[in-house]
Amino acid sequence: MDKSICTLLLQISLHSLSVYGEGFVLMPVELAPVPCNDKAVEKLSRLAVTYINEDRTEGYKFALNRIANVHLHAQGPAGNVYYLDLDVLETKCHTGSQKPWKRCDVRPFMETQVSGNCNTTILHTPEGFSYLYSYDCALVPDPPEKLQQTCPTCPLLLPVDSPRAVTAARVTLMSYKSQSTLGAELGVKKITRAAAQTVPVKASFVEYTVQECPEGMTERGTCQRLTLNADTETAGFCTGSVHGDMNAHPDVKVSCEMFKNVDFLRPVQPQGHDLPLDPEIPTFPPQIDDPGNDLQPLPSDPSAAVQPAQSDLTPVDPVPFDPSVAVNPSGPLTSSSSESAEGLVNQRSPASGAFDSSSEEVGGPMALRPPFNFRYQRRDRKKRQALIETSPSHYPVFLSDFPSGPSPFRSCPGPARYTTV
Repeated sequence: MDKSICTLLLQISLHSLSVYGEGFVLMPVELAPVPCNDKAVEKLSRLAVTYINEDRTEGYKFALNRIANVHLHAQGPAGNVYYLDLDVLETKCHTGSQKPWKRCDVRPFMETQVSGNCNTTILHTPEGFSYLYSYDCALVPDPPEKLQQTCPTCPLLLPVDSPRAVTAARVTLMSYKSQSTLGAELGVKKITRAAAQTVPVKASFVEYTVQECPEGMTERGTCQRLTLNADTETAGFCTGSVHGDMNAHPDVKVSCEMFKNVDFLRPVQPQGHDLPLDPEIPTFPPQIDDPGNDLQPLPSDPSAAVQPAQSDLTPVDPVPFDPSVAVNPSGPLTSSSSESAEGLVNQRSPASGAFDSSSEEVGGPMALRPPFNFRYQRRDRKKRQALIETSPSHYPVFLSDFPSGPSPFRSCPGPARYTTV
């Protein structure tokens, strides 16, 4: 009896307890290493970096450099849990940019490269859905000593709150607003990166986010915050450089990427096609029986406006006529039987235009061109996570400590996607 109890206690210590449905099932926590060149692992790694960039709101987007290590925890009907150790590099794209990380340029070595790793946990369900459970990223810039040994004239990083960085941001933003057609007043929201060099030419480099300033600006180029509504969302991201003395006509270069719709100073173009009418030419109201005449231009001779053409099947003058002879003017001018003519009158052809209608449909809705500032309203679509609103019958188990240790596969760590120094 004692031997069976000891065996049971040993099994419990080697297994983790998870809830499956209504009962309790003992499930082993067996982490299996996976090759880093596995196709499913490569796809999940790219997807994990995409999820991480979408979740972050500050800083720059990450790019996947290589897969360092992978552990798999297969949990049967609950799915597979992947623990991915990913090496990432910092790109030049801000997290607010709509550009995917694969199209972003990785920051080169001459600009103090920033690299690190992300410990990522991904759940892949049997239904084929992948979810980002957790991630922990730690990135550090290259030491300045390493950069100076390779490139003595390259710029070195500055504190983002230094006076030189604040002045460079203010000067570059003023230069951008003087050249752009923005109607909104923009101010510096946050300086994200700054660097400076002294040789061969004195220069300052700055990167910062901008926001709209509804309550005015300060001397530092930031927005005044008199009320709680003054702190608006990030409107864009700017990169600029100032060569020479900032107080003596420096050479300023700046470019900005706007993340949201900002008011522009541009004239409103008319959306209609209203042509100027000659006051000497009389105009006539549109005829009810023949809406197709609206497409024809007004004749120069007023007497010709009341005389129908020979090809018209309906008279223009409001005189009594036989309804059995009226045919849809938008239909083809071919001979047809009385049944087809009656079908054309009582039922609109699917190929007819927006101006085709019978005499009983006068005053109905007509297709109009949208206004100048028209924006389509996005429909509320349920996210993919809404599929798990119903209580699942199987619950996955996640480890509190991220697994570590060397991989037995020669494919780990995988090859680097980018060249680093």
